[in-house]
Amino acid sequence: MSNPAAAELVRQIKALSSPTFKAQMQKRFGINTQLAVGTPVTALRKLAKTLAKPDQPLADELWASAIHEARMLASMLADPAQMTREKLDHWAHDLNSWDICDGCALNLFARVKNPFKLAERWMKKEDEFVRRAGFATLAVLAMPRAKTADKDLIKMLPLIKTHAADPRPMVFKAVNWALRNIGKKNPRLTPHAVCCANEILDLYTDNRTAVWVAKNALWELNTPQVKKMIAGRK
Repeated sequence: MSNPAAAELVRQIKALSSPTFKAQMQKRFGINTQLAVGTPVTALRKLAKTLAKPDQPLADELWASAIHEARMLASMLADPAQMTREKLDHWAHDLNSWDICDGCALNLFARVKNPFKLAERWMKKEDEFVRRAGFATLAVLAMPRAKTADKDLIKMLPLIKTHAADPRPMVFKAVNWALRNIGKKNPRLTPHAVCCANEILDLYTDNRTAVWVAKNALWELNTPQVKKMIAGRK
C-alpha cells in the first residue's frame, strides 16, 4: 500500500476487529465476510470523524485494499465530485455484500451528480449487486430528508414495477425498500407508490417474489403509525 495514511487506517481497522463480531456479521446479519476482518460499522464511523473529508486519494487506496471494512470507510471519505462514471462502475462491480452496497448508496452514490441517471443505469444491469446498488441509491434518494423532487421519484416507479419479479433476494428486497421509501416520503407520493404496488400485483399474479414486494409495501403504508407519520410530512 503506497499511501502511509491508508496503511495506518487499515492497521487501526484490524485492531478494532474481533473474530466474534465477524461471526455475528455473517450469522445474524447475512453479511458476506469473505473479505471482512470483523470491525463494527459504528467503529468505522467514529474513525471517519477523526479524518478530513473528502479525501479521494485515501478513499481510492482503501478501496483497492479489498478489505470489506476499509471499503466501507472509503465510501465515507470519497468525494462525490471526483467519482467518475468509470470509477463508480468499478466500485459497483466490486460489491459483494448488502451492507457495503447500501453503505455506499447512503454515503456516496446518492450524492454524486445526476444520481437518478446512475441509479437507472445500474438497475438495468444484470449483475446482482450492481442492480441492488441502483435500487438502494433510489431508496436513499427517497428518504425523508433527501431534497428530491416528487417528479423524479415518480419517474422511477416503472423500473420498480419492471424489476419487482427479480428472484434474487439482494435485488427484490432493495426494490421493496425503494417502493416503501417513496410511499413514505410525503402524502403526495403515497398514492403513486400504492398504485405501483397494485399494478405489480395485477402484472405478476403468480409470481411469489413480486407479490411479496407489493404486499409488503402495501402493508407498511397502511399501518396506522406509518399513515400518521406520512401525514405529518410536507
